Amino acid sequence: MNTDHANATFSKFTPGVLERQARDLLRDFATGRPTTSDIEIIRRWRAQSAAHEKAWVAACSEWKKIGTAARAFDARFPAAAGARPARASRRAFFGAALSAVGALGAVALVRPPLGLWPSWSEMGADYRTAIGEQREIALNAGTHVLLNTRTSIAVQQHNGQSRIELIAGEAALSVWGERACELMAGNGFVDVAGGEVNVYRLDATRVRVYCTAGSARLRHPDGDRVLQAGQRVFYDGQSVEQVTQSSGQASTWREGVVTFKDMPLGDVVDEINRYRPGRVVLLSSALARRRLSARFYIASLDEAITHIEQMYQATVRRVGDVVFIT
Repeated sequence: MNTDHANATFSKFTPGVLERQARDLLRDFATGRPTTSDIEIIRRWRAQSAAHEKAWVAACSEWKKIGTAARAFDARFPAAAGARPARASRRAFFGAALSAVGALGAVALVRPPLGLWPSWSEMGADYRTAIGEQREIALNAGTHVLLNTRTSIAVQQHNGQSRIELIAGEAALSVWGERACELMAGNGFVDVAGGEVNVYRLDATRVRVYCTAGSARLRHPDGDRVLQAGQRVFYDGQSVEQVTQSSGQASTWREGVVTFKDMPLGDVVDEINRYRPGRVVLLSSALARRRLSARFYIASLDEAITHIEQMYQATVRRVGDVVFIT
């Protein structure tokens, strides 16, 4: 994080300069991996004067408004599955957004190219994880939520009950205390009073709910569904599918493992990209249709790339953190 703003003297700055500095600090904080030192830098900057604090509050308000607009945009114009926008500079996009430059810039902020940085919706999260990171949060004595890689949630408390919004990614919710918990994902609400569920936002509208213990209820405009341990259901913005039995492989990430069972390589690569820094790009449509059954440790996913290379005689080329498979 840039420390110049925190160490500068207030008398040099006009309100416009302060606003730009507040936006820079907030952007760096939200898009990086903040440390206690970064938090102290922001605290010192805000403490310089009432004008600094006012600029900071205004910057936070801008981010919140843009995040709300982003969610509305996603709801009205859901992204096509598998879409791959062109790559662009993260700093350039955030700078453009905070200056309100252009509709195309706004779209890129809603749907970041190749998932290279968090979307505006994710910026409004109370908790989020980076690529390959998992994090457990205790909401109260009997309610815990475990965030998988690249996951963002917002949390509210209402009448003693926790309400979670799954903004992006995948979360495992465990509720065994006296208080129930509600999790919202897309157009559905999952109520858990005594049980455990794994909820995954597959894309902008499609969601998978898997009950791993106890029971849970899904509430949706298309109707309610009750899930018992071992059952799963898929839904989108309009409809809910029938409840089916699950093999259990959807929750192996909690053990540090990803499991592929007769899965097309195109989907395997998408799953690898959820956990591995950089990007794996599969350039062969014929290879993408081949199928794979295997288990790999999340911490050693390059072994999956080697496995694909050897098993299917594929060609692998590496350019920095990007891997091309043909």
